[in-house]
Parts: sequence; C-alpha cells; structure tokens
Amino acid sequence: METMGDLIRGLREISRAEPAAEDVERILGWRPEFIRFFTPSEDESIMVMVFERGVVLEVRYFLNDNLRALGDDLEIRLMLKIDITSRVGYSVFYSKYIHGQGYIRVSLRDVENKMVQKILEDYYLPRLKSIYKPMIMEFRGFSDRDFFGVEAGREHGYIYYSPVRPKSGENEVRILDVIARLYHLESILKNRDVPHQLAELELQMSLLPSVMWM
Repeated sequence: METMGDLIRGLREISRAEPAAEDVERILGWRPEFIRFFTPSEDESIMVMVFERGVVLEVRYFLNDNLRALGDDLEIRLMLKIDITSRVGYSVFYSKYIHGQGYIRVSLRDVENKMVQKILEDYYLPRLKSIYKPMIMEFRGFSDRDFFGVEAGREHGYIYYSPVRPKSGENEVRILDVIARLYHLESILKNRDVPHQLAELELQMSLLPSVMWM
C-alpha cells in the first residue's frame, strides 16, 4: 500500500460496520490500536482508526445512492494527534487566492451566544491567524488543491491532510510523504512555541467578562 489511492481502494474492502482490527491489518497492512464508528447524521457515517505514534485515519462514508453509483461516496483524512486543544473549536488550513498567493483560512465552531460569537470573530480570530500565519507556506499540499491544517477542540488536537476522495487529484500522493509532512508540521509547531502562544491567547480570552464559555 503506497499511495492515498491504494488506501482508498483498501478501505472499500472494509465493511461500513465497525471492522475487527485483524481485518484492517490484513487489508491495509497496519494494525489499529482503537476503532470508533459513529453516525452523526442520516447522510453519513464516520470511522476513526487510531494507529501507533499518534497516526489517525478518519473515513467518512456518504450515504448517498448517486455518489455510491459514481464510486465517490467516501473521503479520508490522515491525521496526527498533537498536544493542542482549544475551548473554541477551530480548523486552520492553507488556501490560495486565484493569483496563487497563499493565505491562512480559519473556520471557527459556531457558538449559540451571538455576543460571544462576535467577540470571537473580532478578538480571537485575528490573533489566532497571527499565531499560525508565520508557518503558512509549510501547510501547502503536494498539488494545487490539497493542503494541510490544524484542527483543535476541547478534547483533541490534530494536524491533518486535506480530505481525499476516490476521484480527487491527490490519489497518487504517497502515504509516507503525507505522514512525513505531518510529523514535520508537528515539529514546527513545537519549535515555534505555538502551544504556549495559544494557551496565552485562551488566558487573555478568559479575562473578558462577556466570554462566559470560558
């Protein structure tokens, strides 16, 4: 199993129901330490497999007959678990303008309280971007459309490789190249003291009386 396309083809042999670790190892050549399977909506189901050294494979199945007929009914993300969490759920990833200049895009988790949402957009978001911006070029992918990103929530943090689908252009990217970049990005985040900067940002947010979610 060499490329992301090989990985997708292997996953097609695994049942959408939670497979045994032995079946995964037989098909993919990797033995998972943990498998979780859940259905967030009637339109999709998700399987998460955790391997050694913090490598995680997320498989998202789209429960759509048209996509299934086209052979494009799943997507995968290779991820690496990292020591970054956030009380504000977010995803930071690389993107491009049409003219090719890269920039950081940030997606914040929705907050029910509109006042808190406004504070996050005006105060938290710009500072979050400024922390990650010096590393922007490191988050580039291997082609024009793929990318790397950081996803953080209250209980977890991951560096991830952009979702790859059966008919996407990233099928020929080598799995080892993706994993090597994930570890490279983890090293950069540690060397630039990003976890400490993020902790300071959350401390500053906790001092704002209106931000009750802290």
